[in-house]
Amino acid sequence: MRLFIATHFPESVLRDLNDHVAIVRPRLPAASWVRPETQHLTFAFLGEQHESVVAKIAPDLDRRLGTIPKFEASLKGCGIFPNARHARVGWIGLVPEDKFGAIASVVRDVVTKAGVALDRGDFKPHLTLMRIRDAWPPASLDLFQKSLRDYRSEAFTVDTVTLFSSTLNPKGAVHTALKEFRLSSS
Repeated sequence: MRLFIATHFPESVLRDLNDHVAIVRPRLPAASWVRPETQHLTFAFLGEQHESVVAKIAPDLDRRLGTIPKFEASLKGCGIFPNARHARVGWIGLVPEDKFGAIASVVRDVVTKAGVALDRGDFKPHLTLMRIRDAWPPASLDLFQKSLRDYRSEAFTVDTVTLFSSTLNPKGAVHTALKEFRLSSS
């Protein structure tokens, strides 16, 4: 099964974000836009794993994530990965970065100790909005960034992290929550 560990956002926050994106999107070149129902923040992508991995990592994730206090967060700003010259992903950032980083650190530690190999990239909290297949002209990248760089969502509470399975099909991935891990309420 194809697995990832992530947090999702309130529907009202995603609706507001996607309403802002809808204003600029028609003025941008073609891209593969992420459907609102699959927008999330990934802490770790585990890829194809045997289902036994779930039972192997769940107890440690539950225990360790339960020590991290829940917190208030916002979607804020935007950017391009890996950079404007080789743009492949357009994203919205999240704050406070250090709180999301603490969760990612725990998740990645538990998963790698269970023998799952992860990417070696630095964690940057973000919500992927779209993937660019064919290079965009600099003016389009600039328009995307200027349109969303000052964006800030309403505050929302981050209090759970979810282990998802992901099934690919022609209409896009279908994400199924397998297990939720609660952050500390204190």
